[in-house]
Amino acid sequence: MYSGASPPGWTKTRLSLLEKRTSHGSLVVPLPSVGCTWASRDRLRESILPMSDAAAILLLSGYAVVTVLVIAWRIRRYDVDVLAWMLYCVNRLFVGLMWRWRSNRPCPLPSDDAALVIANHTSATDPMQLWMNHHLGLGRYNVRTISFLMAREYYVVKWVHWICRSMRAIPVNRDGKDTGPLREALKLLRDGHLVGVFPEGRINVENDGLLEGNSGVGWLALKSRVPVYPVYLENVPGGPSMVVPFLTRGQVRVHYGDPIDLSRFYGQRPRGKLLEEVTEVMMRRLAELGGVEQCNSARSGVEMEDDPQRGTVPAVLTSVTQVGIT
Repeated sequence: MYSGASPPGWTKTRLSLLEKRTSHGSLVVPLPSVGCTWASRDRLRESILPMSDAAAILLLSGYAVVTVLVIAWRIRRYDVDVLAWMLYCVNRLFVGLMWRWRSNRPCPLPSDDAALVIANHTSATDPMQLWMNHHLGLGRYNVRTISFLMAREYYVVKWVHWICRSMRAIPVNRDGKDTGPLREALKLLRDGHLVGVFPEGRINVENDGLLEGNSGVGWLALKSRVPVYPVYLENVPGGPSMVVPFLTRGQVRVHYGDPIDLSRFYGQRPRGKLLEEVTEVMMRRLAELGGVEQCNSARSGVEMEDDPQRGTVPAVLTSVTQVGIT
């Protein structure tokens, strides 16, 4: 019986076991411990079942096949293609490590319905912050794209274009005279997708409160009649260029708000003063969410045109950034 002292040669036997386990794959059969007779060295060696290289390769191949099948099954359930799913994985890793992303609550965005997302705009990385961890909200696990309006000159850049296409980004000309992008955003909403807009229209460099919102976002909210979710982004790194924020570490805090009730404005013709009032309601809620000041009124100067084929749409936007393109 075991008396507390290691039997002769036991240390050497343990080293021999370690060498065998590290030199090739193996399966060790547990031996009796306290209260049992010590096995001989030969008995210990016989208890090691070596795994051949072919068996190891077969096992790893099985793991790989199962992993691929699980990923494919999940992607089929999602509202994204394979490339967008891969981008989301990269986004989660990069945002989590670079900016230590935190939120006040689980993301409230719907898992399979349309919604308009509005947020303040202080950095070129804002879309990444809004996309982060949205799949974890309300007990669901569903990856979705958020279609943002963006300047066409960035959309057509060779190494950016494929990302934009996967994300269903909406390119807009800088002159702002093309109403097509707003119609495309409206179509995406009516088809059940998520659309993201920065109502301030440009990056708020001063970041000492909200800039006035553009009433184009009010038009989009009234025409689509989808839930409007305000999201306030705090401590997002900025910089003098579009590249610097991606290289600056920080501690980002994201504040999700409940949907803004605009039902009292439905049924009215979306023009002029009404659009400004709706936009004002949206910007006020966004400011309250972030605990910051806001400008007193929505940005005016959005002319309207009546088209028998397309209805009433904003005809002229003095710059692309007025509807949230940077």
